[in-house]
Amino acid sequence: PIQLTDLSALNSLEEIHGFLAVVDVSHNLTSLSFLPKLRSIHGSFDSYRNFYSVYISRNTALQSLDLNGAVQVRFGNVAVLNNSQLCTNANWGPLIDVSYSQVPGFTAGGNRPSASCGLQCDSNCNSSSVGCWGVGPRSCIYCSAREYDEECVATCNYDAVSGVCKACDPNCAGDRCSGPTYQIP
Repeated sequence: PIQLTDLSALNSLEEIHGFLAVVDVSHNLTSLSFLPKLRSIHGSFDSYRNFYSVYISRNTALQSLDLNGAVQVRFGNVAVLNNSQLCTNANWGPLIDVSYSQVPGFTAGGNRPSASCGLQCDSNCNSSSVGCWGVGPRSCIYCSAREYDEECVATCNYDAVSGVCKACDPNCAGDRCSGPTYQIP
């Protein structure tokens, strides 16, 4: 049988050409954090149970999805069912590509109610329509402002040309990237 430590080999996986099924895992799988770079699940006609691109069900220890960023589902549906300890408010519906899925759908039920576990999305998450995967700025599905180093941030050293946040010059003090020019005395 596969060990949880073996799953760390998947930490650079960005795309799944097929489906993701996590079913009846009862031993110590508390999150899907071993998939931090996952961005796309393509699905296929051979999807799980001929219908689902993502099927997460009956995992007794699963507490959080803990994915990082938006995971686009290209074809097929999503079901997150009967995970008694899973606390999530993620709405996969807007993440399903309607141009490929004939009847896109997101089904959830039998999971721990998010109100009972106090799950609140981080203030840097844009959680109005899709929620978040878990707690903290790395668990946002979409960011309110900017993303830097796989984390949602309120401000950053934003490069308008490339459209990404960049690290400050190593000579800058702390996290300040702008200010007066240093003059040699």
